Amino acid sequence: MSRTVKIECGISFRLRETGANKPTPITCFVEYNGKPVVKIPTGTKVHPAKWNPEKERPIGGLKGLESAEAKAIIEKLATVKATVESEYRNHVNKFQSYPDKAIFKEQVIGLLAGATTIKASDPSQSLISFFDRQVKLSREGKRTVLKGKRAGMRYRENTIRSYEGSRTLLQEYVEHRKLKRLNFDNVTMDFYYDLRDYMFTDRSFSLNYFGKVIKHVKLFMGEAKELGWHANEIYRSKAFIKVEEETDAVYLDIEQLEKIRALDLKGHPGLANARDLFPLGAWTGLRFQDYSVLSKKARVMGDFIHIETEKVGVFVAIPILPVTREIMERYRLEDGTYIYPKPISNQKLNDYIKIVVKKAGLTHPIAITVPQGGERVQVTIPFYDAVGTHTARRSFATNMYKHYRLPTLTIMKITGHTTETNFFKYIKMTREENAQFILDTVTAKIELEKAG
Repeated sequence: MSRTVKIECGISFRLRETGANKPTPITCFVEYNGKPVVKIPTGTKVHPAKWNPEKERPIGGLKGLESAEAKAIIEKLATVKATVESEYRNHVNKFQSYPDKAIFKEQVIGLLAGATTIKASDPSQSLISFFDRQVKLSREGKRTVLKGKRAGMRYRENTIRSYEGSRTLLQEYVEHRKLKRLNFDNVTMDFYYDLRDYMFTDRSFSLNYFGKVIKHVKLFMGEAKELGWHANEIYRSKAFIKVEEETDAVYLDIEQLEKIRALDLKGHPGLANARDLFPLGAWTGLRFQDYSVLSKKARVMGDFIHIETEKVGVFVAIPILPVTREIMERYRLEDGTYIYPKPISNQKLNDYIKIVVKKAGLTHPIAITVPQGGERVQVTIPFYDAVGTHTARRSFATNMYKHYRLPTLTIMKITGHTTETNFFKYIKMTREENAQFILDTVTAKIELEKAG
C-alpha cells in the first residue's frame, strides 16, 4: 500500500514548564511522519497563569496580560505558524516527501531570524530524506527496476519495506549518536565504521543485517549522485563494502519430514494447519510469501502448479509431488477448487512449526552460531528451535540434490538461484556428506556400466 505524504502538518503551542511560577518559554510543536516531534522556539514567554492551554494563546484582560503585550505574543505565534505551514507545504509540493526534521527545524528558525533562504533545507543534503523520496517514487511506480528479468517493472512491496527498514535503522543511528542529520557528505569511512560499531555493539545485529543496510546506502548514494545531488565518491571505495556471511541454518531430511507429516494433531487445529502449510514449501521449493497464499496466486494445471513468485517476479512451473498432492486433495472442495491450508502470518507459522517439530520428536541438541558484537558465538539449542518458515524451502533444495540426485540447474529453475555458487551456499551439506554423495554416485555409475 502506498504511503501518502500529507500536505498538512500538526502545529500546536505549549509552555515549556506549565507549573512554573514565572514566565516560561512558549514552544511550537510540529508533528508529521510520526515521532519525534519538531520543537521550535518562538522567542516568547508567558506566565502559566496567563496562558490558555485550550486556545493555545495568552490571556488578556484584567486577569491576563496587557492588551499590547498579549497582541504582540499572538502575532508572533501567528508568524511562527505561518512560517512552519509555508515551509512544510513548499517542501512536500516540491519533493513529494517529508522534510528531514533536523533540517526543517534549522530552516524555520533561520527564516524566523530574518534569513531569506536556507540551503540546508534542500533534501539533497540528507540521505534519509532521499530514502523517503525513493521509497515514495517506488510505491508510485515512478522508480522502476533497471536490470534483470523485471527491468522496467515496479519494485515489489517487500523490497520497498526493506528500504524502509534500513531507513529506520539509519534514523535511529542518527538519534542515538545525537547527530543533527546524515547528509550525503557525512557518508565517509568514519561513518561506515561507526555505523558498524553501532549495529554490532549497541544493537547486537548480525553482520548480514549490517551488509543489507550498507547495500541500500550504496544504492541510494549512487542514485543521488546520478541526479547531481552530491559529489561524494567514498561510498564507491573498495573498503566501503557490503559484507555478508554464511548463516547456520538447518534443513529437514526426508525421514524428518515424514515424521511431521504422520503426526496426529487432532484437537489442535492451529498446529494441524501449520503442519499442512509448512510441507507445501518443503515439497515445492517456494518461499513463504508464495506457499502461504497459493489459493490466491496459484493455477493448477494437471501435475503442475503455475505461479508468479513474489520476490523476483518470475513465473515458475512447480511439479506436484506426492506429499503436495496428498495435502491438496485434503483441501479440495467438491467443485474441484483447491483452498489449501489457511494462510497465517510468517511469525505465527514460525511459532507453530517449532511446536510441531518438537511434537514429532526432533528435540536433539545442535550447535549453531549467533551474532554477538560483529562476531559469531557458538550456542547449543534443541533442533526444533532452529526450524522456521524458511527451513521448508531449504529442505526442498537440499533434499532434491542430496536424496534425489537431481541436477543443480534443474533445482535452480524452481528455487530461483542464478549461480551454482549461491546454490551450494544455500543447501546444507557437510564435507562427509559431499564425499558420500560422490562415492554413491560413482559407485552406482560403475555398477550400471557393469550390468550393461
